[in-house]
Amino acid sequence: MIEAPGWPAEVSGASMSIVNTALYPLSDKTRRAEIVANAARQLDKDGAAAFPAFVTPEALADMVAEASARFDRAYRRDQRLGFNPQGPLAKVADEALLKRASPYSMWILGSDLLDDGGTLCTLYRSPELMTLAQEALGIARLHVTVDPLINVNVTYMGEGDQHGWHFDDNDFVVSLLLQAAETGGAFEYAPEVDTAPVEDIHAILDGNSSRTRLQKVEAGTLLLFRGRKALHRVTEVAGGKHRIIALLSYHTEPGFVYADEVKKNGLGRISAIAA
Repeated sequence: MIEAPGWPAEVSGASMSIVNTALYPLSDKTRRAEIVANAARQLDKDGAAAFPAFVTPEALADMVAEASARFDRAYRRDQRLGFNPQGPLAKVADEALLKRASPYSMWILGSDLLDDGGTLCTLYRSPELMTLAQEALGIARLHVTVDPLINVNVTYMGEGDQHGWHFDDNDFVVSLLLQAAETGGAFEYAPEVDTAPVEDIHAILDGNSSRTRLQKVEAGTLLLFRGRKALHRVTEVAGGKHRIIALLSYHTEPGFVYADEVKKNGLGRISAIAA
């Protein structure tokens, strides 16, 4: 298990009441090893590993209630972002590819606006979840992010919102879908395309590629995703129900804090809001 100096012992017990232990008995060494091995195989094969119904219905309801209650304090981003090639693709991308842009429209809630003792933050800090993620991803050690604005963030997508095709700047993402949209809001991706020919990337962006796939994600699903090598998007949302997802930010180095530019771009501010 991950050592958690300074954390009260009840954090671990509280987090295990959040996790759906009927499906994910993480305290059982044999079952845990099977869960980790299966997730690692998914990541090696597809670049993504899904854990459906990872949290209990009661915990999920608590998380949705908290996220919904704080929606009016979320920061609105409505932009078109330039294409951001990663890896070898960055060296061979042609001018036409670099000129392509994708819509980015959603609301984002800063970590400082969540209840530090709430269900979502408790799950984020849990050694059980961090150990599961690091073992499945094959990472030596994970740490919570100490940035007061970016550690647990919630994004909301409403009617007409979408997150266009992009690569992530970080190696992996840990997310938990809290609420699905009525329609749309599908997670589509093309794994291992950071080394693909430029024409393949254009085909993906044009919707003419067999390399893309849909990842089934329902409310309560935890997803580990290698986003630096995979081109991915969230399709346009329709209907009156928000798509709500929690993004859990971990880092391989302790004490990590994001640059002010990242915070300003993502949340419109660089300082925490006083309680």
